[in-house]
This record gives sequence, structure tokens and C-alpha cells, in this order.
Amino acid sequence: MRIGNTGIWFLILLTASCQSGPSPQESGKVIDSLIPDTIAAIGTPRSQSSEDTLQARITAQDTLFEDGSRPSEWRNAGFDDPEGFKRFLVLFKEWVRNDNADSIAAYIAFPIKGYKTSEQFKKSYTKIFDKQLKDIVEKQRLDRIFRNYQGAMIGDGAIWFSVIENKGYRIIAINK
Repeated sequence: MRIGNTGIWFLILLTASCQSGPSPQESGKVIDSLIPDTIAAIGTPRSQSSEDTLQARITAQDTLFEDGSRPSEWRNAGFDDPEGFKRFLVLFKEWVRNDNADSIAAYIAFPIKGYKTSEQFKKSYTKIFDKQLKDIVEKQRLDRIFRNYQGAMIGDGAIWFSVIENKGYRIIAINK
């Protein structure tokens, strides 16, 4: 699968802009502008309906979890912009799908368990993001993101996210 030059430049700009410390809301604006190009880059025909479907998934009201429990409030987890975070997750899923370790590493709040630096993480990327973890990321529904006072998680605790002041969304734990 090939990402066009436009998609690559947008991803580079996103990474550069987020490393300089935008707020989650500023990150969300950049992410909003990338979603149509990301859809086109992954081979989905760029149409209003595909963008509408993605937007509907992002803005959908959160549903009950499989066990019938209700998710806690986003603010309890430190997220003031749930839709912005869901947009970020759309890009994160794309990075995982395309094994873009550089983009993923740019959004990790190092050190995390097992990895002190970006370089250590990138060297171990294929061991960390094996088929099992990639499937977990791919299957994560945007309307069923668990959150609590520690942050937001996907895949029954496989990956935890938080909002870091002056840095935006960050991965704070990867549990294999």
C-alpha cells in the first residue's frame, strides 16, 4: 500500500507540529485536515460518503460496553475534546496498519515500561506491534473507548493514552 506525496507531507507536518507542543484542540484541527487525505491514501475512494461515514463514527455517542457497563466521562480521564481524540485514533490506526513506527514513536511519552527512548521502541516495533496487537488496534471501535482517571485505553488495556500538557495526545503505556 502506498501513500501519495501529499499524504506523506501532511503526516510530516502533523508530526512536526505536534512535537512542538500544540494543545489537544490544535492537534485536532491539524488532524481534521488530514482525515480526507488519509482516507484517500489508504485506498478508500475519496467520496463524501466515506468522509461522512468516518465523521459519523467520530461523532457517534459512546455506547455501552459488551458487559453492559457505561463508560466514564471523558473529562474524568483528562480529555476535553473526545472527538479530537477519536480523530487522533483514526490516524493512529493508520500508522499501525502501515507500520509507521516513526509517527507512533513521536506520540509516546517516554519512558514507558520496557522502552526508555524512541530509538529503543523503533528497534523493537515489529515485536511490539505484532499481528495480535495490530488486530486489537484495528478492531477498536471509536464509540467504545474505556477511560478512567488514568486516561483512555484500547484493547482491554493493551494501549493507554493521555493528554500531556503542552504536548497533546500521547501513548503512556503499551501492555503486551
